[in-house]
Amino acid sequence: MHKIAQIRDELSQTVLERAGLIDGLFMGMLTGQHVLFIGPPGTAKSMLVNEFGGRLDGGRHFSYLMTKFTKPDEIIGSVSLRGLENDEYKRVLTGKIADSHFVFLDEIFNSNSSCANTILTILNERRYHNGTDVVEVPLIMMVGATNQLPSETGDELQAFYDRFLFRFELDYIRDIENLRRLFTLPDTGQFTRYTLGELRQWQSAVREVEVSEDIVNKVISLVIKLREAGVAVSDRRFRESRKVLQAHAWLYGRSGVELDDLGVLGDIFWIQPEDKKVFREVLFTVKMTVESQAAELLTEARQIRDRFRSLDDRARRQILGGEMNTRLAEITDRLRELTELAGIPGSVLRDAAAGVEEIHAEIIRACLDMDAEMV
Repeated sequence: MHKIAQIRDELSQTVLERAGLIDGLFMGMLTGQHVLFIGPPGTAKSMLVNEFGGRLDGGRHFSYLMTKFTKPDEIIGSVSLRGLENDEYKRVLTGKIADSHFVFLDEIFNSNSSCANTILTILNERRYHNGTDVVEVPLIMMVGATNQLPSETGDELQAFYDRFLFRFELDYIRDIENLRRLFTLPDTGQFTRYTLGELRQWQSAVREVEVSEDIVNKVISLVIKLREAGVAVSDRRFRESRKVLQAHAWLYGRSGVELDDLGVLGDIFWIQPEDKKVFREVLFTVKMTVESQAAELLTEARQIRDRFRSLDDRARRQILGGEMNTRLAEITDRLRELTELAGIPGSVLRDAAAGVEEIHAEIIRACLDMDAEMV
């Protein structure tokens, strides 16, 4: 953990306002999942990824800028002349994607069909079919970068996009003091490295992080609510979310996943950028405990009562009284659901239920008295 803290600090000093992306790269390495950076040119995407990948001591790092004209020879390897002499179509994989632990492909969505299909197979299987041989690819993580998401994605590009579990948007530096620091930033700094052996130890430690039943239930609730709101969280992403939560908790020195770790799922549960706003809204409701939800509902009921009391006009009281009674009935039903969920309700839940019941009864009596006066 000490070495990870050093690397995070060093990178943060060099690549400003990118702490979340640095953590994302570490979580990708710790979980063996792929990362996508989305942002305009000149936002240090390539610099960050190459500096991070270059710190893997003993690992092989491959980096390439993709274009529509990139050929598989350039990223997979040229055809073996010796193989052709033996009537075998094989490629020389040394130094290319299928020979690397860490891969960075800039402008990845510029990949043509032949390159995209080959890369997708490697991402899915960690294998490459080289002639009649099946080669095990040592790839730990691939990082892709793009200036913008493709406006139209067919099945091929959609499958490609989906293989990047972590997705991060970034923009230019905005903080004035960070702009000042960037202007005078030296070119070199400390360069802490880590080994493949250390990475394997870290990955093993991540798998030991506890995930409680309560956290599991909240993730399930989060996914269900996101799907209901139109965010199509796939079963695969839901399954991988466990590893992501464990990695995030471990990075922050915790032996078990806590509620605060759920926010990291915002980096893997979105498809379109607007989904992130939906995630934040849904997460807020999911993170609330039964007691805090009950307290919020009681507060709403009190606000309804205070508004009703402030209405001097009889006609408005009659019109709004019906709407308020309907909402108070909904609050009562929700409190009943929370009571069932809690099993043994605590004092906060009992007090909230009693308070809402009293408020509801007050408004009902007032409405009935108005009806009686009109008879």
